[in-house]
Amino acid sequence: MKVNNRELSWLAFNERVLQEAQDTSVPLIQRLRFLGIFSNNQDEFIKVRVANLMRLSKPKNGKVQKTNDGFVASEILPLVNESIDASQRIFEKTYVEILSEMEKNGIYIINETQLTEAQKMFCRDYFSNEISQWLVPLLLRKSTKMPFLSDTKIYLAVKMCSLHFKNPRYSIIQIPVNRNSPRFIQLPSEGPRTDIIFIDDIIRLCLDEIFFMFNYDTITAHTFKFMRDAHLSVYEDISKSVIEKMEVGLAGRKHGEPVYLVCDKEMPEDLLNIIAGKLKINDE
Repeated sequence: MKVNNRELSWLAFNERVLQEAQDTSVPLIQRLRFLGIFSNNQDEFIKVRVANLMRLSKPKNGKVQKTNDGFVASEILPLVNESIDASQRIFEKTYVEILSEMEKNGIYIINETQLTEAQKMFCRDYFSNEISQWLVPLLLRKSTKMPFLSDTKIYLAVKMCSLHFKNPRYSIIQIPVNRNSPRFIQLPSEGPRTDIIFIDDIIRLCLDEIFFMFNYDTITAHTFKFMRDAHLSVYEDISKSVIEKMEVGLAGRKHGEPVYLVCDKEMPEDLLNIIAGKLKINDE
């Protein structure tokens, strides 16, 4: 009897969610929600299942390790990564298609380069009143360790270049998404259209207000997020109750090793290498 691998079967299931987002008969708002569900599912899969496969892919006592369903982990991991990459390409294509459909309905998601002068003034005021108070830029130096970052947050990686300093300077900023600062902001718009912007792009517009003390010539910022190993380890200790063991295990999930990095395609290689190196994520 043929046995299907658990991880590949789960990815096939999540692809069904993605197919719902591709279905043009589904209302646009629902299609966006399906994209969100797919993305959240995949992040959790990477944190738990992929992280576990990465551990099992390393020989133990000179022997290959297998998954619970009997497959060689080092053979399954490349197939899983290939499936994730393929699904991500479909996700991005579907997102672009949905944006196009939204524009046909008069709803536009724009970035900081597409703003009118009035919208720029609105964004700068919004930044000063609602966003800046939550920002704590962290400078990255080769000699310093990356501070602890939460894998439930999204970040901007910043690169500054200037003739006044020999090497580029790097920084990271946590994007403050909370009750007072949502991820999307509706902009004042002319006519019947509705313009929406990510707060990521509002921050990009206002980088000069954050890093004014640096005499830079050019400055760019790119979005990234990462996932930590969230495997739940319940250690053997007969003196502890099951609940106590679970509490310790769940707390440990927040501090697992980073295993996966997702970033803008346009992120410069040197900036990507700095972030990946500080997080100690390789290209496995």
